[in-house]
Amino acid sequence: MTLTNLPPELQSKICSYLVKSIGPSSIHALLRTCKQLYAVALPFSVQIFRNTAPIHIGRGPCSEARNVQFLRYILISRPELARRVDTVILGGFTTTRDRVKTPTAATSTKEELALYQEFIINALGLQLSEVDLTRRDSWIAHLKEGSSDAQISLILLACSGVRRLYFEDYQEGSSQNQLFKKPDCFIFLLELAKALSTSNTSEFDAPLRNLRHVQAQSHENNDCGWEQAFRLMALPQLKSYESLDTTRRGNFAGDSTILPLITTPQSSSVRSISLHQSLAPAAEVQALLRVCKHLEKFEYISPTFEPISGIFARDIMEAVLPHADTLHHLHINFSDECKKIGWEDDPQRLYLGSELVQMTALRHLSIGMQSLIGKFDPAPTDEQDTPPQIEGAPRLIGCLPESLVELSIRDCGKGILGQAKELMETIEKGERFNNLRRIVLVFKAEIVNIRDIRQAIPARTKEEGRCDLWVAFQHREARWVSSGRGHTFEGIRAIPSLCSRIFADDLRKDWIDFRGGLAHKLYSKAFGPCSPAHVVDVDERMKRLLLLKPPHEYQLDD
Repeated sequence: MTLTNLPPELQSKICSYLVKSIGPSSIHALLRTCKQLYAVALPFSVQIFRNTAPIHIGRGPCSEARNVQFLRYILISRPELARRVDTVILGGFTTTRDRVKTPTAATSTKEELALYQEFIINALGLQLSEVDLTRRDSWIAHLKEGSSDAQISLILLACSGVRRLYFEDYQEGSSQNQLFKKPDCFIFLLELAKALSTSNTSEFDAPLRNLRHVQAQSHENNDCGWEQAFRLMALPQLKSYESLDTTRRGNFAGDSTILPLITTPQSSSVRSISLHQSLAPAAEVQALLRVCKHLEKFEYISPTFEPISGIFARDIMEAVLPHADTLHHLHINFSDECKKIGWEDDPQRLYLGSELVQMTALRHLSIGMQSLIGKFDPAPTDEQDTPPQIEGAPRLIGCLPESLVELSIRDCGKGILGQAKELMETIEKGERFNNLRRIVLVFKAEIVNIRDIRQAIPARTKEEGRCDLWVAFQHREARWVSSGRGHTFEGIRAIPSLCSRIFADDLRKDWIDFRGGLAHKLYSKAFGPCSPAHVVDVDERMKRLLLLKPPHEYQLDD
């Protein structure tokens, strides 16, 4: 049976699988087959709007010419398709126009600009404050100038069904530069979306009213990402917020429009927050989590092998503790090998602490050995007299919540073996942790081998085991990949981060599986055959990730 003979619902289902967020999409080839399939495939052809730098480059501004073409398509040629746009993926967009000369064919005409102006006015209504009217008129003026910020804001206004928004942060250099310009149109759109969604008198639908998932990818020296973060978190339907390369300093403290959002706890509907490759200080992270009313998932990953300051594991504990009744998933990676600047002033801040037992809803915990039990391997400084463990740090059985179903501990050294044995014995006796079904210990391959583990933790038969014990070994290169930092792939593709939904969505799922070392399963319940050299087979997805080559400064000798 040919595709044309299938029922329309099956044709649509097949078309949905042809849409891709990265690379050429087969759905466009289907448009050129016949009229019947053209009608079926057309709505899917606009399901994802992507306007980024080429994939092999890995970052950069969006194309203003591409914005012009898409606006013309969804507002003039095919306005019925605007509501079909589900995902918008964007490179950096700016207030100023690209200095590169744009071909005449890719420039909006006066007639088109007049239609866009009318659309903005009708969509926002006339009942705006004088300040908002001024900002609206400024948006229209920027649109006439060819500003990508104004173009993107209009696309998001027109595409009312957008559920996913992945975008790069500003592209105009350092936010400390006096000439730096924020994307004012985008910020205005976010504020209107919040205001119209909570207004009981507005006759107009709020922009971005269907937005569910956001990922914002920042860049070095840009410290304004928090201005967008809190505004996005205020959208009533948003469920997940992800940020890459969150900056070291936030500028929100002096922003009067953000302060009400920060000072209103439990006002956001966001249930999942991920801060990957983050340099955000503790105050900003705690403020971001404070506005959530039902947080279920939180991930924090620090930059790979870079010195850490301004935030430690205890700060994360204080941020998530108010969500003890709702948080199910907690993933923390401070990279135990990183230098921790200023930790000596208050060593207890390096680990979560016994307050972790209060997280009564927690099911999945993934964390480093140092951040969980305060053990050093190696020490966080170059001093030779650093003790192997922080005084007063709790043991495993003294800090884990009874609700845990899965525990994953990375960056493990020999120092955890005794506590792991104690935990397993406690579980086997049925005394505590009756919900815990799997423990994953990811060891540093250069300092621990399988013989060390066998000597410390006796084998059990399958019938005796109540909890699966998985073991993985990672060398430094694998730990670098596990943290999410990318660089080049197969020599031809730049990947700033494996966490990126913009430039690494095809690798992201593999990375999520790999980062816990689960592909390196050596035994569970009963010890299985293991090579003394702990050489294990990895599937093709893991081999693919390990082709990633770190930048020169990360190529450390074992």
